Amino acid sequence: MTKVRSWSYLGFVAILFLVASGPALAQTTEPVLRLEVGAHNAGIWGIAIDPSNRTLVTGSEDKTARVWDISGRGELLRILRPPVGAGEEGQIFSVALSPDAGTVALGGRTGSVQQSDACVYLFDRTTGALTRRLGGLPGHAQHIAYTSDGRFLVVAMGKGG
Repeated sequence: MTKVRSWSYLGFVAILFLVASGPALAQTTEPVLRLEVGAHNAGIWGIAIDPSNRTLVTGSEDKTARVWDISGRGELLRILRPPVGAGEEGQIFSVALSPDAGTVALGGRTGSVQQSDACVYLFDRTTGALTRRLGGLPGHAQHIAYTSDGRFLVVAMGKGG
């Protein structure tokens, strides 16, 4: 009886694996509900700091970026939420803060590499509003940085650039 039960469980696990490994779903218009715990709930992969050492931005696998005031008690100022999708779509691996600390650039598993439309999102640091999407990149942004004068944003990609 235990051999039959073991094979039944193994078959059930195999079916779950096959169902779970189906094709990736496109980004939906339905809201993605997340539990807010006041801090990142996954690994932090990107960090940027402003020239005055007062503002810190962190980017995480939890698909958020957080803006912190580090001049005092390390207070969370704002949560930046780029568009996300199922699975890894929306994970943030790189962040950059413009020299004037007014714009936050976020990159990672954003956009679609399959369609050569990976992207970097630009947010207004003070309001948290998404201001621009820089798309058409052939690969996900692994590292991004502003030039010292703020005129250019440099993007290093894992594929194609």
